[in-house]
Amino acid sequence: MSVTRLIARPMLAAYFVADGIDAVRKPATHVERFSRVQPLLERAGVPPVLSSDAVMLTRVSGAISAVAGLCLATGRRPRLAALTLAVLNIPVTLVNNPVWQEADPEERKERARGLLRGLGLGGGLLLAAVDRDGKPSLGWRYENFLEHRADLRQARAETRARLA
Repeated sequence: MSVTRLIARPMLAAYFVADGIDAVRKPATHVERFSRVQPLLERAGVPPVLSSDAVMLTRVSGAISAVAGLCLATGRRPRLAALTLAVLNIPVTLVNNPVWQEADPEERKERARGLLRGLGLGGGLLLAAVDRDGKPSLGWRYENFLEHRADLRQARAETRARLA
């Protein structure tokens, strides 16, 4: 693992670990933010079963976020952890920064900053999710394997032709 990855992964994961632990231990503020956008989610067609127990949903989401953040920070399944955090980051960012609900220009501007910050974190997580740590993809490895097999067959055929 490169030094950059060794430093960058924990830096990227720190927010999600801290926020996840906070959501598990003190879900009230997270639930309050969720309740502000709940009517919008219902109008958008999100099933009410997802929002029926907002405290439990908040705690489960927080636990997943904390565990995935720890996995990313420690390098255990970092691509899966980053993808999990990226998927969780989308609804959390929208819930925490409902720009469309603000009439006050200053508050709207602050929420827009938060939304962009969340999108930036999501982009970083997507980059971490596709980072193969310098190793080629499975698709490339398979194609390379097939090419080498074809080259070996051709070399054997040429050797047999020379010896015959």
